[in-house]
Amino acid sequence: MSNTQKRIASAVVLALIVAICIYFGTKTAMALILVIGVISIDELFVNFLKGSRKTITYLLAHGALIAPYMYLNFLDSSPHLVEAFVNAGLVLNLLLLIYLFYTPMSSKFVVGKLQQYRMSITLLVLLPLMSLASIFQYNKWISLLVILLLVNFGMDTGAWFFGKNFGKHKLWPSVSPNKTIEGVVGGALTSAFVGGIFFHFLFGKMEVKLFIFFAFLGLMSQVGDLIQSKLKRQCEIKDSSALIPGHGGVYDRIDSLMFLTPFYAAAIKYFYFG
Repeated sequence: MSNTQKRIASAVVLALIVAICIYFGTKTAMALILVIGVISIDELFVNFLKGSRKTITYLLAHGALIAPYMYLNFLDSSPHLVEAFVNAGLVLNLLLLIYLFYTPMSSKFVVGKLQQYRMSITLLVLLPLMSLASIFQYNKWISLLVILLLVNFGMDTGAWFFGKNFGKHKLWPSVSPNKTIEGVVGGALTSAFVGGIFFHFLFGKMEVKLFIFFAFLGLMSQVGDLIQSKLKRQCEIKDSSALIPGHGGVYDRIDSLMFLTPFYAAAIKYFYFG
């Protein structure tokens, strides 16, 4: 089986798992998110930061994710605490933007600090996943989640198509040598179109600002991918793991989604469904 065939087969299986969990309701969908978070922390802790699974710190890193996630999403539905996590996710994104644009590729400062304080890696997973879980407090959470996934998928697909067929100008070779400016623009336009059309179909609303917002989310998706690419290069690894045939690891598949989710959750809260 070729790598392309592996990628397609794995993508189909993953899509089915997500669809089944969504079909069975809120609890199964939130449980899937928690499983994804646990695996992501394992990949970050062991493969990125070269930590050992046979340590107390490894267990504490997982506990720091599981305990608050279980409390807020299964035991307590306090909207104020969930909102606080969304706001914290926005602050984290700001720090990640500073890391991406102002930290030299040759610098080991950030990676060194993460290796020194490995439990801090939990924040890279906890805050975005809390933002994602906040969507479940709305009656139309399935529609909102579908739009988020389609916008993220639209960016990936559009960037691949336009980059492959029209890409001539490299975006940032030292961070991600295969990405092009044409691909990013095409991906953002695809996200805008897909997000706008499906928002109209599911919510009966079509406005110019919605298309602009979904284009912005597409760009944030690409930024999230660049952040992970830079982190992987500084950690000297190619993939977060080899768990998913043809795709790499779980964190490889959700890095862009996790970065754009706090922006999406905040917009839903303050502009559309607050």
